[in-house]
Amino acid sequence: MKFVVQGDLGQGAYHVGDEAMTVAAVDELSKRTDASFVLLSRDPQQTAELYGTGSVPTIEFPWPPAERSAHLERVRRAARGDRAALPPADHVWGVIEEVATSDGVLIAGGGNMNSLYGWLLYERAAVGIIARELGKPLVVSGQTFGPTLLPQDRKVLHELLDCAALVGAREPVSYALGFEFGLGSEKLVRVLDDGSFLPSQVDPVPAAVAAGLPEDGYIAATVGPDAWREGTRTLDGIAAVLDRAAQLTRLPVYLLPHMGALGSAGNGPDHDSHRTVMAHSRSGQLKMLPVLPVRTAAAVTAAAGLVITNRYHPAVFGLAAGVPVVSLANDAYSDIRLSGAHGNWGLGDWALPQPSLSPGGVDEAVAEAWNRRDEIRRHLDALRPGFERSQADWWDAVAAVLAGGGKGGYMGLEEARPLRSRQPWSGQASAQRTLFRTLSLEIGRLWTDWDDVRSQRDVLNHERDEAIREKDRILESRTFKAAALLGRGVSFARRLTGRKQ
Repeated sequence: MKFVVQGDLGQGAYHVGDEAMTVAAVDELSKRTDASFVLLSRDPQQTAELYGTGSVPTIEFPWPPAERSAHLERVRRAARGDRAALPPADHVWGVIEEVATSDGVLIAGGGNMNSLYGWLLYERAAVGIIARELGKPLVVSGQTFGPTLLPQDRKVLHELLDCAALVGAREPVSYALGFEFGLGSEKLVRVLDDGSFLPSQVDPVPAAVAAGLPEDGYIAATVGPDAWREGTRTLDGIAAVLDRAAQLTRLPVYLLPHMGALGSAGNGPDHDSHRTVMAHSRSGQLKMLPVLPVRTAAAVTAAAGLVITNRYHPAVFGLAAGVPVVSLANDAYSDIRLSGAHGNWGLGDWALPQPSLSPGGVDEAVAEAWNRRDEIRRHLDALRPGFERSQADWWDAVAAVLAGGGKGGYMGLEEARPLRSRQPWSGQASAQRTLFRTLSLEIGRLWTDWDDVRSQRDVLNHERDEAIREKDRILESRTFKAAALLGRGVSFARRLTGRKQ
């Protein structure tokens, strides 16, 4: 057998979380089948070298909404056999060929099925449409859907999910949106993030020591960029939180980047954020790490005594490994994902919205997480066996679908018993979240509406310019000049003979 897997691999900057979900999916399916894999990637050579699989260029879509909609229609025509739909060198043909010779297609987990990352949504929609047109089973695994969707993108997402035989939603908001689309429980199920149990595949403490971290404990912190669409400024505040966490726990803080050049200690968006944090830190307890390969990064997170992050996958890795995690969301999109990840493990109180940074709620959350760390670990350890069985059942179902069978009786992830905060900060964070999400979602909607209008304007301007150029070409053509000269001659002749025009 052969499976084609769409992830988000081979980006210009190595992204630990994106790599983790695809790597975990390949691991799980390899345990259950003898299939070979072809991974769609922006850098197929790097992907093939890292993971020892086949790899071909993914379908890349333009950023502007109007352009990506037009390109999706060309892909649709190509999937139906129209060889004139796209140039012969377009990557679409390679993907069509791989899907045509495969047994099934998996869209691995992710959080990009929304209009903020619309070009990535359309990549996945294109792969889903190709699978449907070629009659190949499709599974969509461990996704966040939305929350910001232009009307045309909502329609595309709906079509993609309709193409799938099985769909996994990794948080309640996404699950609810799937039901809005009319997906029933026979297709749509709750799951954990695909990369949740990747840390368990590497012995955490030796891996951390090999990476140069102390064996007697540390805080793992990952700080991605501020929310650029909203102009937030949180990095100086996060530096103060990390300083106080180091003082409270008497542990050093290691800044673990999740996005940047692989192996680099200074090249990438997380490095930029970490340098800013270091510049504002006053404790002398913060140290920067390079971008580590995905399995090592997961293991380093799992070996930490405490995780503090505004990125998603450090929370995923930490919670699954029994580590207390405190998360801070930059925007509504991030908040939905982080509160979903924490909520799956019954620790939703420790996922805080961005406004909690200013009145000190994050400091209080860190203090309570640390003071109750043994209780939190016991809570997570008690849930893990059941969740591991649930995820194993999920991958059994995925393997069965891709191999041409049914999904069996998998009913989805069960709700975890919540472990609540005992302090007022959690109630304050909950109250802040309502307004925060409302405002942030509106900003996201306005941003995507503006992006859509701008792209439509650019299309109209292009069409106008083409029309002007065509008019100029006609006016300068010999045929037009000859016709104009002939017309003037005829008009002069009529005047001489006195005939009417």
